[in-house]
Amino acid sequence: MTDDKPLYVSDPEKWLKELTEGNDFVGIVIFRGSWCKFDKHYMQKLGKYNKDVMLAAGLKLIAWTSEGADGAKKADEDWGLTKDYGFDQVLGDDTNALAKYLVDDCILEHLVTSTPEEAQVKDIITPGSYPNGLVQPGMIWYAHHGSLVLQWESKVEEPHFGGPTRPVPQDTWEQVMKRKHALDKGDAIMPVHGRELRQCTSPWDVNCIIL
Repeated sequence: MTDDKPLYVSDPEKWLKELTEGNDFVGIVIFRGSWCKFDKHYMQKLGKYNKDVMLAAGLKLIAWTSEGADGAKKADEDWGLTKDYGFDQVLGDDTNALAKYLVDDCILEHLVTSTPEEAQVKDIITPGSYPNGLVQPGMIWYAHHGSLVLQWESKVEEPHFGGPTRPVPQDTWEQVMKRKHALDKGDAIMPVHGRELRQCTSPWDVNCIIL
């Protein structure tokens, strides 16, 4: 009997290996859900830089959420991620298989999964969402066909519990390219952590745009 679940659910390790080894550049961005104003702000900001710069280099940019398939579809349609900003896919999996693998394999060792109550979003989300928890923002970037070059997990702190503050897209890409060039020359590299970079998507950034 065949397993009709997508590979990122049934075998996230195999999915990630095939994806990253088959492409020169891969970025996987974990977002909270279609209801999150901070996610919308950052994904569109990252998407604009993708259309302007990164897409031409062959980046495969993927968004993932633990809100599930319906939440991923809503975010994609409402925010224009694949249509307007060049995201390759927007994936949703409320089993959290990929997130669990990233933590267990120490790729994103400090990636946080919260209950809706812990994240202070119970009154915002659809009832029954996140049966296995809300995975907070994070990202992994690969270059040179499978080498991890950048990783980042959000700090889940009061008062916004994981919503704001993400690495600036331009700085992120510069670090990815720097490590890719080093790998091309045969040099050893260590992945950079996104917290070392300039940050954007502060509450001020997001609320000013909304106002």
